[in-house]
Amino acid sequence: MRAAAELEAAIPAAPAISPSPVVPSKELGPDTATGGATTGTGAKRRPRRLDGERVAVLVTAAAVALLPLAMPQGPSNTAPIDVLVGAAFGACLLWAVRAGVRCRFPYAAPMLLMLAGGAMGALVGPVPTLGIIALVQDLMLIAWCWAVVNISHSAANLKILLAAWAYAGIAWAMVAFVGLATGSTLLTGQIERQGSRVQITLADPSYAANYFFMSIMIIWATQRPRRRGVRILAYVLLVAAIATTGSNSGLVGLTTGTLVATVLGAYRRFGAAPALTLLVCALLSAATLSKTVSLSDIQSRAADSSWPFLRDGIGRSTQSSGQREALLSESIHLYERGNVVGEGPVSTKPRLSRENVLLVKEAHNDYFAALIERGPVGFIGILLLVSGLLVRAVSASTRRLSAGFADVVVRPNALVGALIGTLLAMTVYELLHVRHVWAMFAIVAAVSLFGTRSS
Repeated sequence: MRAAAELEAAIPAAPAISPSPVVPSKELGPDTATGGATTGTGAKRRPRRLDGERVAVLVTAAAVALLPLAMPQGPSNTAPIDVLVGAAFGACLLWAVRAGVRCRFPYAAPMLLMLAGGAMGALVGPVPTLGIIALVQDLMLIAWCWAVVNISHSAANLKILLAAWAYAGIAWAMVAFVGLATGSTLLTGQIERQGSRVQITLADPSYAANYFFMSIMIIWATQRPRRRGVRILAYVLLVAAIATTGSNSGLVGLTTGTLVATVLGAYRRFGAAPALTLLVCALLSAATLSKTVSLSDIQSRAADSSWPFLRDGIGRSTQSSGQREALLSESIHLYERGNVVGEGPVSTKPRLSRENVLLVKEAHNDYFAALIERGPVGFIGILLLVSGLLVRAVSASTRRLSAGFADVVVRPNALVGALIGTLLAMTVYELLHVRHVWAMFAIVAAVSLFGTRSS
């Protein structure tokens, strides 16, 4: 009897048969049903590891959130954000190669022309080394753009990137006001040359104004934060942040972009006739204001104001416009005396310095800079780039988005407003070498490529 009992104890008991066994889904993974914590018998499982795509999305989202981190500047205009941008590009490339993803390369033809024109100009221009460095920077920007485009192939990924931008834009505006309240120039980025103008950790107040403007449009497009009251507070905060930069181009871009987005929004919701009526009313109102309100009087009052942001903003608009006119005149002379293929990127300032003119600055105009520095080939490239951007943006705004993307980009007309405001600002400031501008170009391309029903 004792031997029989020992033999019975040595034989393992048969497992109980479950009436409805759970078969793990191959698509979701074996840990999905249990959350990766325990099995049905209570034994712990190893936590699920992040796959390559998830890592690429998170790294890219971190880079998007920290796009203004462009100071302090290192050699060849490198910045701390470039570490994250490079990591995002590497993570996206690794994911694409491993997953066998069919990548998209928007804006390739325009950028090829701009690079070719810049290379030909640099070979014959006065600063070939600096020109080649600028071309390498162009390659880095388009690579960053392509990384954002391809990782945004799904609505879920795009949602993460746009949410990162929306909330980060609010956070950066708060950083500016905390810096103003505490007198910390480390947070405001204020320097003596710019007076009281805020630029946070971007290299110029106008760059900061454009970033805050784009953040407003991203919030509008995504309707994030979800609560309307919080969104309104965010709009007020960001508009006030634009005012602290003292950037007239930022205010013009905000006004134009808001008008364009509003008219397109009316077109999407109500049709062509109401949208056209709204546009006509806005133009008539603007014409009436220009006749009844003296802009020069406002500028003179702002110049004598006790508020620094008014003096260094609207108050200097007369001086700023005069400088732009002088730069345009000097740029025309440079083009007439320059080489037919251009003089190479970043050659405008050295050429002006060599000719002993009164105002020695960069061209402050992306379109004219492309013509005088990259020649006709580069100028055709920037025209194709702008045309492609407009076609993609309008396509994304006027067509129906697929279900997932429509939930993420609730108001695509706001993306068109962001683009139009930026393209207008490029007539008075060079923005094509700014990182967040190319991130916006990537978002426009991603929505057009992956989000429209025809795609």
